[in-house]
Amino acid sequence: MQRNINLITALMAGTIIASMPVNAEVSAEAEAIEEITVTATRVERPVFTTPTAVSVISRDNIELFQPLSYADVLEGVPGVAIQGGSRRISEEPNIRGFLDNQVVIRLDGARQNFDLAHRGRFFVDPDLVNRIEVIRGSASALYGSGALGGVISVETIGANDLLREGESFGGRMKVGYQSNGDELLTSAGLFGKSGPIDVFGNIVYRQIFNDLEGGSGNPIIDTEDRLVNGLINVGINLAPHHRLEIVADSYDNEGENPTAADSVSSPNTVVDRDTRERNVRTTYRFNDPDNALINLTASAYYTDIDVTEDRFIDDRLDVSDFSSRGIDINNTSTFGADSDVSLALTYGFEWFRDEQSGTRDGGDRLQFPDAERSFTAFYAQAEIELFDVISVIPGIRYDDFSQETDLGNDRSEDAFTPRIAVGITPSDWLYVWGSWAEAFRAPSLTELFSNGVHFVVPNGLGPNTLVINEFAPSPDLLSEQAESFEFGARVRFEDEASDIGFQASATYFSSDIDDYVNQVVSFIDPTRPPQFTPPFGPTVFFGSTVNSNIDAKISGFEAEARFESTYFSASLSGFTVDGDDQTNDTGLGSIPQDSLTFALNGTIPDWGLRIGGRATVASAQRDVPDGSVETDGYETVDLFVTWVPKALGGFTVTAGIDNVFDEEFSIHPTVIEQPGRSFRITLSHQFGG
Repeated sequence: MQRNINLITALMAGTIIASMPVNAEVSAEAEAIEEITVTATRVERPVFTTPTAVSVISRDNIELFQPLSYADVLEGVPGVAIQGGSRRISEEPNIRGFLDNQVVIRLDGARQNFDLAHRGRFFVDPDLVNRIEVIRGSASALYGSGALGGVISVETIGANDLLREGESFGGRMKVGYQSNGDELLTSAGLFGKSGPIDVFGNIVYRQIFNDLEGGSGNPIIDTEDRLVNGLINVGINLAPHHRLEIVADSYDNEGENPTAADSVSSPNTVVDRDTRERNVRTTYRFNDPDNALINLTASAYYTDIDVTEDRFIDDRLDVSDFSSRGIDINNTSTFGADSDVSLALTYGFEWFRDEQSGTRDGGDRLQFPDAERSFTAFYAQAEIELFDVISVIPGIRYDDFSQETDLGNDRSEDAFTPRIAVGITPSDWLYVWGSWAEAFRAPSLTELFSNGVHFVVPNGLGPNTLVINEFAPSPDLLSEQAESFEFGARVRFEDEASDIGFQASATYFSSDIDDYVNQVVSFIDPTRPPQFTPPFGPTVFFGSTVNSNIDAKISGFEAEARFESTYFSASLSGFTVDGDDQTNDTGLGSIPQDSLTFALNGTIPDWGLRIGGRATVASAQRDVPDGSVETDGYETVDLFVTWVPKALGGFTVTAGIDNVFDEEFSIHPTVIEQPGRSFRITLSHQFGG
């Protein structure tokens, strides 16, 4: 509790310090510096006046730190931690203690439902990402099963994002190097527009030639990999206000990693892994500003992911196939837009089906059985605006879902998930809001049927010991049901004469979850005695990974502040989360470390320079179930400099140092280290005509 009080105090102090220089008059144009969200309500809305905790990350901010992974991209977003360790193929989201499939990931509007026990959920390279929106908090009323913790919505790049004014074609090239692991990045793309058609195509190649090194100075064994990611985006303006977009991408990752890619490597678990993803998604939009009744979006998608793992020690061959297809159609009708009382009514239909199959040495595989599940949903939301002061946003969704497996564990259920949010704008500089929501999640196929070895840790309990952790299948898991409350406030100030601005926000959240799926990872299973291997072999200890339904409570506080001026900007963000297993009166093993991130950068426009960095401080996580993974605190610093030489039009040089002080650290609850110090440099060029 004391660490939480300390962090909250630091956040409040930082907010006060950041706001002290701003002796600004309130401006009606302050909203000009505010980001727009399209995910929080499925309708464009300024973030400042959205009664939801939401963050937006732009392509410019993604490129500043030359990310190795999504942990780099989302560092500093309040309440968010990307776990999985230093192998990018194992990265999974954690928002406010809701992890992995308790968070919905969408790629250009298409759900990304793949979930195979620590094999990752991000299958697009950050260099192809134009924008990311993160909703924190229950969002099942719009996004259905899995949105207990929130939604991460990733939008890839299109031609219109790159074409400058007056250009009809162009290209971009990039080459980068990171010293830790000797990673090489090359990226090349072409884009253009002719008549009603615009096209963007790009291919990214990355390779880590040597194992990454942790801050401990030791290599992080089996972290070499090779990645090829290609994308093509075609947009067609069919007629005025009618647009069709088709996006296809291919993602191939090859590496020699442990079976559980987020674990410490052992010769007993290393496989030659090939992960192949193919994704096609298409979106049709009709948006006529003069037609208040129809603002239509219809999307369809198909995803196919194949994972092949050939274990070196015995040539065991596992093949896992996963496919997902779905459609999502929604429309917004607006009434009384120019009056004191207005209504925007959004209503829609969503359907998707996931299918999986797995084999081991050509035969059936109990750990990944043939199975399928399907969801059919209807949803509606009203945005009621009263006198430009009060917003009332109620919504509800109905989901009907079923599951079938070749093991006979068939099930079908349905769920209603309502939500209501209220926002008040007493003045241009202040916004306060609150919300109540219910959310649900059907257990994933992986949670129900996981079996076999989870991870192996050599010397995990001392010299000449070996810890073997094994999954326990849990086919009778119930669906999670959550009830959440949130309260937040935002302030902003702007002084146009001095060209400075300040924004800050704070949010308190609390969720009560019935039948929370709690995964307890224990190094020692008390029901299984250690095994001795004479005469000189290690003593083998057996651990377990068990999923069970419990009643849980998660609550916390997050805050952020940002000061901006022509030559200088600074930001502060942080969060603290408490999670309680109310069934067993212990902490939850999924709660991320409390953290605080400070970012600072300055610009010298005449020289084309931008210089800055960020520092993150995270506390230790000890409040976990007995025998579960505990994680130390850490402090990291990243630096960057970007140079756009005026004499070389279109060229940009970005250099930086990640983890400047070579800190040894892990992101809870992952046991594997994060990379240590890395020198990074990227040369990019964009041309057009």
